[in-house]
Amino acid sequence: MPPHQTPLADESSEHKHFSNGADRNLNGHDYAGFLEAADNGLIPGLVTKQRATVSQVYDPSFFKFANPGPLGLFSFALTTFVLGFYQCGVGLPNSDPFGSVGPEQAVFGLAVFLGGGAQFIAGLMEFRVGNTFGTTVHCCYGAFWLAFSMFMVPSLGLKDAYAGNERAYSVALGIFLIAWCFLTILFVIAALRTNIAILSVLVCLAIAFLLLSIAQFTLTLNRSSAIAINQAGGAFAILTALLSFYAGGAGIMRPETTWVSFPLGEIPRHGPNGKEGKQG
Repeated sequence: MPPHQTPLADESSEHKHFSNGADRNLNGHDYAGFLEAADNGLIPGLVTKQRATVSQVYDPSFFKFANPGPLGLFSFALTTFVLGFYQCGVGLPNSDPFGSVGPEQAVFGLAVFLGGGAQFIAGLMEFRVGNTFGTTVHCCYGAFWLAFSMFMVPSLGLKDAYAGNERAYSVALGIFLIAWCFLTILFVIAALRTNIAILSVLVCLAIAFLLLSIAQFTLTLNRSSAIAINQAGGAFAILTALLSFYAGGAGIMRPETTWVSFPLGEIPRHGPNGKEGKQG
């Protein structure tokens, strides 16, 4: 999510390179000769860094971790964008997202492969670079899309298990969505010192979850009101997606590839007492 500064791995990590003579000949490659040539300046553009450790550990400059945040944000944004339009009833019969032709017909593939698979992978990558917040958020929402997609598989019979009781099924969906609203509110609190873009994504998402859950709770009580509330939730989902696109774009607008940059909006890092809080 927020831009990462890759920490140097310690000597015990999986990226420990060439700590002794045996390590310098891995997988049949002559790394000893490679390092010697690099240290003597015989390989253009390659600079090795020697770290102050007990053994001689080298970090070639090309060994660095990518920022997985944009992958997670774009995966989430694209899936949410498509779902948001259908939750608004765009292109559906009578603009009714609760009809026989609904969001599941269009968003299933995205929910499984992009919002679910790609975003969950981004969360695992955030774990590797030491970003606890990014890991938690991306893995949770990746799992959300995978779980949500299960409601769209007729062969699983999730809706049929309610034996045609539409009220029980809609309440079950409402509980599912309101639980994600509560979790998103926790993420909002945890993101108060990130940046305006990420904080805005989470705030709009919490509102979208809240409205969509209310629509499910009221579906069998007042269908017309439920449709209107659901469409409002879809609108907030679209807004969430647009903000997520922006935040993800900020992560790939690098000075080495473009002259364009997207400001994320800095949040003053001061606590209630006016002093800067402790760094997490």
